[in-house]
Amino acid sequence: MRTLTTALETGRLAHAYLFSGPRGSGKTSAAKILARCIDCERGPTATPDNTCENCRSILDGTALDVLEIDAASNRGIDEIRALRDAVKFAPTTMRRKVYIIDEAHMITPAGANAFLKTLEEPPEHAVFILCTTAPEALPATVLSRCQRYAFRRIAVPAMIERMRTIAKAEGIAIDDAALGAIAYRAEGGLRDALTMLEQAAAFGGGNVDLAAFEAAFGSSGQQTAQELLGNMLAGETVAALRTIERASDEGLDMQTLLRGLIAELRHLLVGRIDPELLEGDLSAEDAARAAERAGATPQARIVRGLRLMMDALAAARLSGNARLELETATLRYMLQGEDPTLDALSSRVAALEGGAPPAPQATPAPKPVPKTAARAAKPAAAPEPPPAPAPAAPIETNLTLQRLEHHWPAIIDRLRERKPSISGHLARARLVDFDGATLTIAVPDETTLNMLRGEPLDIAGQALANVTKRSIAIKTIVAPSAEKKDEGDDDAADLLGYAVRKLST
Repeated sequence: MRTLTTALETGRLAHAYLFSGPRGSGKTSAAKILARCIDCERGPTATPDNTCENCRSILDGTALDVLEIDAASNRGIDEIRALRDAVKFAPTTMRRKVYIIDEAHMITPAGANAFLKTLEEPPEHAVFILCTTAPEALPATVLSRCQRYAFRRIAVPAMIERMRTIAKAEGIAIDDAALGAIAYRAEGGLRDALTMLEQAAAFGGGNVDLAAFEAAFGSSGQQTAQELLGNMLAGETVAALRTIERASDEGLDMQTLLRGLIAELRHLLVGRIDPELLEGDLSAEDAARAAERAGATPQARIVRGLRLMMDALAAARLSGNARLELETATLRYMLQGEDPTLDALSSRVAALEGGAPPAPQATPAPKPVPKTAARAAKPAAAPEPPPAPAPAAPIETNLTLQRLEHHWPAIIDRLRERKPSISGHLARARLVDFDGATLTIAVPDETTLNMLRGEPLDIAGQALANVTKRSIAIKTIVAPSAEKKDEGDDDAADLLGYAVRKLST
């Protein structure tokens, strides 16, 4: 706000200001402070005394020359015409008339046109301060006549410190975990944070901890997401499934948990580039934890986790079974040794190149070698012939629908690299029949069916041939949504059951 400070100190005030930014970032409060700076008896000044009669009346909301107008309820041309007529009259007791127009983007186009001339050539004694969360909704003619100041969302550490100060002044006992949970849920809006602090204090009788906050507002899923990510990175497959089960039993929405997990993976990705970028989004403790995890996790694993969880979130909206999608994505991430997709292979290669231990794999125990076989395996005295070259990948002659379902993720990965626009449609398709020459897949609606006709289906056929080494025709049909949901759940349940059986062996 150096520009405003200089303008106040030199007396070169503009007639119109625009304060824009996210909700709860202090736009209207700053406008009221600017009004005191303009009309303070010692002013114009950048440091109003807040003790003179003018400042006190503005603080109390009784100043006749400082008017706060809600544009959401005074948005039409008639209200703007009344404002235009009132602006002509000189201030009653103060130096200037200050009009604070909140939610300015709600003014109708006709009202904005009626206001334009007044905004362009206002009386010498009038100052307009427009506050909005959506400056792009205002006409360009209005924007061009205002000095514009953008407000940013408040960083989490600053919000925590401010709430701690207010809680101490109000006699509210609150721990750091609850302060962090409030700051994360407020998403940069201090007003929302203070409202939640007040409500949590009323709920807990003046004593607020994390349990009391979650009892009042419900669990945000952040701590559960952090715990689940820790299980995934450590390879604790059973613990990860139990974390999801406990969260579901406690009533935590699984899509909320998925979004929290995506946010935690994003923090790891940012932390690998510059840990200081996390300081505005996380508390000091959480930022340090994320930076430590980021340094110990290959980037390919982080990116693969993001892709899997984002795909699971999209699939959860279609299937309606978010828990199953989360469990399936979690197991695919952790059992990457059994995942035939290209991103799983990339993650394994990155782990080997970076010296990190590969992700845990559910592999059967090695069979004991008989003694006779061990004796037969002793090297002979004669020199060994040179090894024969590895044979080319054989053509699959016993293809079944189940084998094609096994290959389908690899086919989607190939399409994602070559034709991303159709890979998403095919990822939602189901394999329903294979007669040895033609593969029939079901898509959810006619729109998807039309999107896959012609060249996209030819490209999908080429990817299928590259994987199976056979030329197979692809036929698309539309399946009812209810059938898609039920069978999709069965497919995911089969994958989950397979992974659990592998873990138990």
